[in-house]
Amino acid sequence: MVRDSVSSPQIGKIRMQFWRDTVDNVFKGKPPQQPIAQALFSALEICRLSSLFFKRVIDEREANLDDFPYFTVKDLESYGENTASCLLYLHLESLNIKDMQADHAASHIGKAIGIVTILRAFPYLVSKRRMLLPTELIAKHNISQEEIFRSGPVKGLDEVVFEIATLAHDHLLTARSFLPNIPGRALPALLSAVPCDLYLKRLEKYNFNVFEPKVNRKDWRLPMQLWLRYRKGEF
Repeated sequence: MVRDSVSSPQIGKIRMQFWRDTVDNVFKGKPPQQPIAQALFSALEICRLSSLFFKRVIDEREANLDDFPYFTVKDLESYGENTASCLLYLHLESLNIKDMQADHAASHIGKAIGIVTILRAFPYLVSKRRMLLPTELIAKHNISQEEIFRSGPVKGLDEVVFEIATLAHDHLLTARSFLPNIPGRALPALLSAVPCDLYLKRLEKYNFNVFEPKVNRKDWRLPMQLWLRYRKGEF
């Protein structure tokens, strides 16, 4: 939330350093009197978590403060790995699961979530004149960023979104390929794939138009979908 709550990247970097120091102090057993720090300290008393994953999230968020666009889809995947995937690794650790197959699945699910997060936020980002879609795809389809800022959906944008959404879907398919070898106890950590999957299906239904309001609607069926997939042992 730091990016949208500060007036400049410099102030954002100060906030990020606060969170680095907070993580360090929590893991040293000296949590500051701050609700999240206290909650994390309490969590460390009942499970083992790696400070590395927290710091990777902070570093990636700090790198995004300047709103530089991603140049390639690989950069977009790295964003997902360093944010959503790291949170899934922590979720697995909280369940005391050390399994390479589960880690591989979490990596791919996190990349898919990161990509979908950018797509879901695209209308909002455009309203703030922020462009995070990979510039290689924007250039490939001869799209003007300024035209998107002025007009929203423009010719060729649906093709860009299609390529990015396909990449996210491929990551979900790869994650599911590990499912037969993943301990059942890991499933709660991997169910984050479900809302990601449902969003991609809605996006396909509306011809990859990220500006279509129905694409971003809240799905009242999500709790049921999560429960059903959990019962079936899938994500």
